[in-house]
Formats: sequence, C-alpha cells, structure tokens
Amino acid sequence: MFRILPKSLLAIAASFFLFGASLASADVAQAIPEIGDLERWAAFSLGAGNNFSRALGQALIDGDLGLAGNGKFLMGGRAVVNGDVYDSSNGAVLTLGQAFITGSIFHNQDAILDNGVNEALAASTHALDLTPNRSNTTINLNGHDNVTITGAPGETVVLDLKNFKLQGNSSFTLQGTATTTFVINVNKKFSLKGNSHIDLAGLQWNQVLFNVVGDGHRVQLGGNSIFNGILMANGRTVELKGDATVSGEIIANRLNFRGSSRVLHPAIVSQ
Repeated sequence: MFRILPKSLLAIAASFFLFGASLASADVAQAIPEIGDLERWAAFSLGAGNNFSRALGQALIDGDLGLAGNGKFLMGGRAVVNGDVYDSSNGAVLTLGQAFITGSIFHNQDAILDNGVNEALAASTHALDLTPNRSNTTINLNGHDNVTITGAPGETVVLDLKNFKLQGNSSFTLQGTATTTFVINVNKKFSLKGNSHIDLAGLQWNQVLFNVVGDGHRVQLGGNSIFNGILMANGRTVELKGDATVSGEIIANRLNFRGSSRVLHPAIVSQ
C-alpha cells in the first residue's frame, strides 16, 4: 500500500538524492567512452613489430598484463607479475632466473586483446580531438619547480602539450574533485627523472589520462619518479627503470621495465 509523503519529507528525500548524485565519481571514460574496459589492465602492450616487451631485474607489475599483437614477453631476474597474463595466439611468455607470475597465463586471447587495441587507438584519437581549455603548451620543470593545474567539479580539463619533462625534485599536481577529469595530450617528448612526481589532489588515477601520440621518442620514467594516472603511448615504448613507480595503468606499443620499477594498479574507490 502506497503512502503520500508530506512535502517536508519529500524535500528531504530530494535533497538526499541530489546530494548522492553530486558524489558520483567521475572516470576519464565518461569524457572518452572509447576507452571501454581498458582500465582492467595494470599494463597493456599493443605489440606492433617483432620486439619483446620485457620485465627484468626486480621489476613488479601488480595487476593483470595484456599482450596483444605479437604477444611476446620476456621476464628475467626477480621480476614479478602479481596477476594474470593474457597473450595472443602467436604470443610467447618466457621466464628466466627467479622471475615468476603469481596468476595464470591465458593463451589465444586474440578477441579480448584485439578489442583492447581498437579501444586504445580510438581513445587516443578522441583525446587528441578534444579542444584544449588551458593555455599551457609545454611542461618543462627542473630542480624544485612546482606547477598545479586545477579543474572545477564536473569539468574535463584538456591540455595540448609539445613536451612534458620533469626532473630533479619537480612536481606537477592535478587538483580537482570526484567529478573532475583531465586529458593531457603530449606530442613529442615525455620523461620523468630524479625525484620528480605527478601528484593527484582530490582525484583517483582513473580520472587522469596522459595521451602521448606518435611514434617518436621513448616514454621514459627513471630515478625515483612517480606517475599517477593512465599513461597511454600507443605508438611508443614505455620504459621504466631505477625505482620509478606508476600508480594506475600503462598502455603502450611495447613495455620495458627494469631495475626496481613498479606498476601498481589500485582499486577504484567510490567517492
């Protein structure tokens, strides 16, 4: 039996509904729906060409690994994949020394992996087509330089940069809310060195996409650098070395992890 609520209770109920709606978490896929289910991976290789992706030394991939294209992956030293590995019908996953995979290897996963490649290519194209709404054209920070870019609730902040280079103890901070997203296109060089770091304030990693386009320089993260977000470089090799850490996801043509570098794939927490 239905009851008609007094107006005062209806108003309270409406306010709770609106409050709950305002707390809904954003995701970069809302701005770029082509990204589909790519966020499931800690690392994903498009695998064009014949070269192996590699994890050597004490490198760690904490999450699932997708190996499309040639599907070739070499692990050595004490490298660890703390998750499952999916490779294609012509793939090869080789482990040497004390390297190991904690989960399972799923072979012949062409349909899932080809879909991931298509999503990555379409997402990168869409990201590049977005109109920039900030004036920055390059980020080149040295020493103790700090830059903060702030986005409003519900806003998708778009930057179109020539280069993105951090070194020394520099920091680049993206600040927003649970409903803010960032899309940062980089056309030439992307590198993090020394103790440089990309920090997120009020955001989670799935709200931020760095889209490195073209097939130019390697994308390099070294030293004790820290990256938070999704790093996409469909036409390039992403190279992590030293104690570099990625908290989020890497999508690249080829992966090259060395030293004590880490790729961490945190859970997405409702805000």
